[in-house]
Amino acid sequence: MNGSLPETTSASADYSADHLIDLLRTLADPIRLRIIRLLEQQAQLGLSVGELAEVLKLPQSTVSRHLKTLTDARMTEATRDGTSMLYRLTDAASQNSLRQLRTLARQHLERDPLARTDAQRLAHVLRQRESMTEKFFGKHAPQWDALRAQWFGDTFHLESLLCLMNPAWTVADLGTGTGVMLPLIAPHVKQVIAVDPSPAMLKGAKTRVKEQQLANVELRQGGIEHLPIEDQTVDIALAALVLAYLPDPAAALREVQRILRPGGTILIIDLQPHNVVMFREKLNHRWMGFSQSQLESWLTQAGFITPRWHPLSPKTARSKVGQVAVPDLFALRAEVPT
Repeated sequence: MNGSLPETTSASADYSADHLIDLLRTLADPIRLRIIRLLEQQAQLGLSVGELAEVLKLPQSTVSRHLKTLTDARMTEATRDGTSMLYRLTDAASQNSLRQLRTLARQHLERDPLARTDAQRLAHVLRQRESMTEKFFGKHAPQWDALRAQWFGDTFHLESLLCLMNPAWTVADLGTGTGVMLPLIAPHVKQVIAVDPSPAMLKGAKTRVKEQQLANVELRQGGIEHLPIEDQTVDIALAALVLAYLPDPAAALREVQRILRPGGTILIIDLQPHNVVMFREKLNHRWMGFSQSQLESWLTQAGFITPRWHPLSPKTARSKVGQVAVPDLFALRAEVPT
């Protein structure tokens, strides 16, 4: 007998004499009992060999030897955490005979002075672990944004929010242009209907859809004032930088309300009021932005409820051409009553 549990997991083997002898032999060492007790107290995160050695006041080689015995007996397992291996109790350690023996050992160790000292040292070790984490973030906090962007980019956190979208939704991208939003939206919803009045723009969107293999995107030609979409068939309507081009935004909002299901949402992204004439001329806008009160009034008249306005661009934003201030953006969402 070498202390390992038999391979079979049948109920008869679990209660056999040989099985019980193996269990007793594996647990018949006070150091291994103390290790099990410590791992019980840190069941979720686990403990490294070094941490166990510090708590037990034993050489790491001794702790490693006992952990190997427990691992061979399928009582413990190790997983990598950075440069360390963290040990935890296995699911098998909570079953049948093992559970009963561990309960008996725990009752004894709760009154054992050495085990109580272990618990105090464990608390100290865990405080040290937390302190190391605090030191790391304290050191890197001033450069944290740049460090994270260096490894993960500037937009990963924004893109991840798309996972909050309902996979059963149908989304209408109104004024889709060349379809720049389609690769972001399409993987997270059931269908995207992309609408634009310009054949040239739709040609660019078609190329993007084909290159990115967006099978759930349907392109349709049409204006927002007369959408080629059936009544109450859309869950989310997106109008990103579109309203400023329309002769009658209020009429367009009434048309968007028609295609939305009860409880559906419109999300508008556009310009706040501005007086940058050059910006208007360069982008061929009809409107010099929209105020919150103006849009909320139009939305209410169109039958939307609970509008929520959120400014986007900072006041210090500057264009990349010269020193002309870029008008601020806003996002505004509203719902169709259920």
